[in-house]
Amino acid sequence: MSAAIQTTADGRAVQVSTPEVLFPVRLAAGTNIAIGSNLARAQYAIAPDGRFLMITPTDEAVTSPISIVLNWDAALSRK
Repeated sequence: MSAAIQTTADGRAVQVSTPEVLFPVRLAAGTNIAIGSNLARAQYAIAPDGRFLMITPTDEAVTSPISIVLNWDAALSRK
């Protein structure tokens, strides 16, 4: 969301415009996402410089493979 902020001429008050949507967001939902409980998970993080990271759900029809490598340290050269 974005909103324009202006101060009054005397600098004693702030005027804020109506918030506008910057881009569409699909936040995660489900039994492990519950506002106001111990199960709540932050779905975004904002850095001091204004950059942000947002967690969004993936398309459930697409799955990524998981590779498990056993005994990987055997390939390391030992001295």
